[in-house]
Amino acid sequence: MNLDAAQAIPELAESGLVPPAAAPLLLRVARGELVSVHGELRALLYSGVLLITGGAGVLVKENLDRIGPVVIAAALGLAALAALVWVARVAAPFSWREMPSPNLAFDYVLLLGVLLAAADLAYLEVKFTPLGAQWPWHLLIVALLTGFAAFRYDSRVVWSLALSTFAAWRGVSAGRMGTAVLWAHAGAVRWNAVGCGVLFAVLGVVLVRTRRKAHFEPLAVHLGWLLILGGLASGMTESGRTGLAWAAALLVVGAALAIGAYRSRHFSLFAFGVLAAYVALSRLVIDVLEAGAAEALGCFWFSGTSILVIIGLLVAQRRLKEPL
Repeated sequence: MNLDAAQAIPELAESGLVPPAAAPLLLRVARGELVSVHGELRALLYSGVLLITGGAGVLVKENLDRIGPVVIAAALGLAALAALVWVARVAAPFSWREMPSPNLAFDYVLLLGVLLAAADLAYLEVKFTPLGAQWPWHLLIVALLTGFAAFRYDSRVVWSLALSTFAAWRGVSAGRMGTAVLWAHAGAVRWNAVGCGVLFAVLGVVLVRTRRKAHFEPLAVHLGWLLILGGLASGMTESGRTGLAWAAALLVVGAALAIGAYRSRHFSLFAFGVLAAYVALSRLVIDVLEAGAAEALGCFWFSGTSILVIIGLLVAQRRLKEPL
């Protein structure tokens, strides 16, 4: 309860600074009589979508022989269609700008419809194999359809699903390449992760520059940088000079990201860059210590520098809230 606000609201209403119709509601908020449960309801709806989707999978698994594949595919398709038809009926007209959701359940019914449609496509692919050996392409189809739904209905939840599905398509496709290409299996997955990350980061910049769904930019950029840094970090597991080269690349990229993010006042990206550079620097330092037969100093490195990194991030977080 905020006593100062509760005492000030009636005075502000009498002076005309606060509309008289809004004063009772504001007074209830100040007294603690009105509490928002918006976040809890969103979490509950998201959990419900996951439970329904998971329950559909269990139902299919346990009743496949009794119901039959055609009936199951039709049921999943009809359920997805029902959800998407409801979304289409209540959705606002399309706009390149950010549009408020018609109601709290809108994004989650859309997510449910998209997930059920994707599950139906996956089930059809498993049972009837229309794509055969080229089955990973169905992930691209799902990513494109999900991306279209995200843009049409202005859903950042579905937009994140579209990006992650696209990255999964490239990962699965790269994994199936094996050693039939110029690089080995792990290298193919690594380069595809970095490539997807660059694509997502560039896409985020394009969305802002063109003012087309610019509010989708943070998701694309953050996921892009996670893929870039994760791909570079995976290269450090290689032995010898190859691992050191990947560590050096991660150090340079992480430091550049931290500097750029600090100048543009994006703390989350700044933290990504600092942590990536710290991991890469630690890899290089440990390699030097092992070469000098001083492995025992490694524990002192991590115990001392990790505290400094945490303190540095806390200081940066406070400074980025203030004008430079």
